[in-house]
Amino acid sequence: MEGFRVGLVLIIPWLAGTLWVRALWRDAQPGVWPLALGYGYLLGGLATVLLLRAQAVAGLPMDFAGPLIVLGLLALAGSGLAWRRILSAHPDLPPQKAQAPDETWQTLLFILLLGWLGWRCFGLAQEIEWRPLYPWDAWTTWMVRAKVWSELQQWVPFVDPQTWLTSAHGSAYTLAAWNYPETVSLLALWPTLAFGAWNETVALLPWLGIAVALGCGFYGQARLWGVSPLVALIFVWLLLSLPILDTHVALAGYADLWLAATFGLAACAFLQWARTRDPWQGILALLLALACPWIKHEGLVWALLLLPAAVWVWTPRRYWPWLIGGFILLLVGWWAAGGFTFNIAGLGKIRLTPDTIRLPLVGRFELHYHDVWGPVIRNLLLLGNWHLFGYLLLATLLMSLPGIFAEPWRMAGAMLVIAGLLVLFILFFLTDAHHWARQYTSINRVFLHFVPALLFWIMTMLHIKVPTTPTESL
Repeated sequence: MEGFRVGLVLIIPWLAGTLWVRALWRDAQPGVWPLALGYGYLLGGLATVLLLRAQAVAGLPMDFAGPLIVLGLLALAGSGLAWRRILSAHPDLPPQKAQAPDETWQTLLFILLLGWLGWRCFGLAQEIEWRPLYPWDAWTTWMVRAKVWSELQQWVPFVDPQTWLTSAHGSAYTLAAWNYPETVSLLALWPTLAFGAWNETVALLPWLGIAVALGCGFYGQARLWGVSPLVALIFVWLLLSLPILDTHVALAGYADLWLAATFGLAACAFLQWARTRDPWQGILALLLALACPWIKHEGLVWALLLLPAAVWVWTPRRYWPWLIGGFILLLVGWWAAGGFTFNIAGLGKIRLTPDTIRLPLVGRFELHYHDVWGPVIRNLLLLGNWHLFGYLLLATLLMSLPGIFAEPWRMAGAMLVIAGLLVLFILFFLTDAHHWARQYTSINRVFLHFVPALLFWIMTMLHIKVPTTPTESL
């Protein structure tokens, strides 16, 4: 019975999110259903987190039944809306044609890759089932809150150590990262509420789900871009076969995979919006960008990287020189004035100077150059965490330069990629985070946040076309 309840609380949010995302598109375009499955899982999970938070704020007892009923009603409403949208499309089915020999090989390769990915996911599921909670941050931060809430069946608060020491009632808990976002902890808590007790395997099942959802969402966006089914699946295989990504599924419990999926799918939708101005893609990009700070504090910075690229897309081509000139003047003025300091209501002070960066939620960083080229090159180009991804990224950057101004979306994509790499350079070369590179620790986890977005951008630059196959409707 516990297994049935766990399956129910994992499937219903996914179903609700999938149906509502599918309802955004009337026509049955290739890739719409995989896209809906990918984005639907993530949005359904975030909706579940919102309902759990509402339950806590309202002072209601901790329970999965209330949120599940709401999600079930949302799924019913979404199914009705999606069904009406599909019926109103009236697609004209193309006539069937004979299958050419080269198409047969493409279909066989497609099935082989799909089976390979399925077998890999099965192996990762076994790792989650067999292995106890292992990763450091999981059992010091993300899972601590989930386990405490699950064991006590109460929404006990987590406060800073000083407040905990001076607390007279003793109902609060503390940990080193007490102010980290609660989203990942709530995602782990959700299936354990249905199980009826704390269970590490059950708590970590959403990590397998987000990996599958990332692959589905990536594939769906690739198909909507116009990429053939085989090439789209090849890029999904390139993504889901990365050793560091698979490690974050097998050793589940970190928040980095969730942030990589959230920011990555936001970037995919953003690039689609930049090219087609599809409002629904823009809404998906905005929703997931707003969710990034919910996952980890640095998600605020990653989400803001989309802003300059969006401004470029919004600006008519005739004003591009003025936009570039204005940015240069702003940069010169910033340097001449010794930086800027200002306050944002609700967030706090922002300080950007040549020697200091202070950002709300993220922290304060003193800027000094640190030579960590050796560790960075070894981690990204020589060691086995990324296969040949680093070389593919460098080659694509060089290949994309000649046509960067050809279309607004090309420049927007380049701006997003360059801004992301610049932020990583500032983090690892100019702040105390250089220790993370020298010690081979967080450098790979932070880079993982950008990898799905970078790989999708690489695919858009290459956009390899393969003749139509019988899998064209997938």
